[in-house]
Amino acid sequence: MSKDFWNSSESDEQRQENFATGKARLDQAALNLSLSQAGTSYAGSMAATSHLDDDGKSRISTYSYRSERDATQLVQEVDGRIINALCEQYYLPTDDQEWNRLDKQHIAIVLGLGGLYPAQEEVQAILAPQDGETKRILDLGCGTGIWTIEMAKEFPHAEVVGVDLAQVPVDTQTLPPNCRFEVDNINLGLTHFEAQFDVVHVRLVGSGIKDFSERMKDIHNCLKPGGMMIWFDADYSLYFNRNFEYIPVYTEDNREGSWMQRCTSELRRAMTKIGSDINGMESILDQGLWNDPLLDPTTCRTASLYMPIGPWASDDDPAISQLLKYAGALMRQDAMEGMKSIRPLLVRIGWPKDTVEAWAKKQNEETTEMKNSPLLRFRLAWGRRKPESVTPTQQDTSSEKRSTSPSWAKYPWYFIYESEEVALEQTRIRNSGKGETLPPMA
Repeated sequence: MSKDFWNSSESDEQRQENFATGKARLDQAALNLSLSQAGTSYAGSMAATSHLDDDGKSRISTYSYRSERDATQLVQEVDGRIINALCEQYYLPTDDQEWNRLDKQHIAIVLGLGGLYPAQEEVQAILAPQDGETKRILDLGCGTGIWTIEMAKEFPHAEVVGVDLAQVPVDTQTLPPNCRFEVDNINLGLTHFEAQFDVVHVRLVGSGIKDFSERMKDIHNCLKPGGMMIWFDADYSLYFNRNFEYIPVYTEDNREGSWMQRCTSELRRAMTKIGSDINGMESILDQGLWNDPLLDPTTCRTASLYMPIGPWASDDDPAISQLLKYAGALMRQDAMEGMKSIRPLLVRIGWPKDTVEAWAKKQNEETTEMKNSPLLRFRLAWGRRKPESVTPTQQDTSSEKRSTSPSWAKYPWYFIYESEEVALEQTRIRNSGKGETLPPMA
């Protein structure tokens, strides 16, 4: 891994020079995959224009940046980690350690989905080259920029824009010419992006949104007529074994509970306390987009993607077993590094550092042991903006149809729900047994 750009031992002058020259900040670890992601490296990305005033604050919603601006204005150091300084609701780090975690998570997700996005045939039809029209893709919450860059490579004729709360660690010298990045806080609105994009992709931003239903309206308005909206976020409950069962949190009164579940639940509580609309996100995405007045309900779907945490899963098909074990190994690294990432947030809301360290030790023990065969569920919802004219049609799906991969084995735990009724029934089943109360904070 390259030298951490935000290493606290560097002077402000060194940091600014590194930012201005686009010095590489993260090299993706070799993941031994024959995927196009392997070997990608990252360095400081620069947008073409800036809407920042001289005092570093914005008078409109976009926070694009230039090479000559000091990037330290966009971040803050908290408990040895670098956190964005634009949005109080999103309190996960933006540094080498976190970028490495997110890239591993990305690979696992791609393996599960069988590609970069759901509804693959339809997305490809929407983004097919068309004379006299520029295709555009928007990636909100782009993180390391890996999804944005891969989409720019897959669709070289399209313009691809990635937006995040902090500087994206990409190498400007190898960045595809059809790809750019901006720093922005979507809680402030997105009127500057209205009706401009054929595909809008939003992944794992729910913890940073204050009013999910209102921000969803803003985001959907970024679509062109007939454009595809794709939501992807985490379920802040864990599930266990092949039946995807819920196990309650560990407490002094329930020593048979799960420490992994306890830490995940404490993360939810912490996010809620600092203003994140996690509950709204989960309810809206699980219900699906069928009732959204801007979208065509015949194109809407929801889905569940269950990823094993650790290489415990297997299948009669050796190729599927290999897929499950590799994805599980990546997700275990994601989970263990993720516990480090949430420590500043847990301390921020009042938990003592020694308590958080004790939780982390217990959680990591269970994660290493793969106790009760844990899984993390990702929730998906997608649909298309109502068209002004005839557009490519939604491909047929069944209520629990598995996605097919173009170049590797079918992932067995990706379930697509074709109606609101099916989506709500699956939600009811998942929520069975939940509802326990966390112990009060000291």
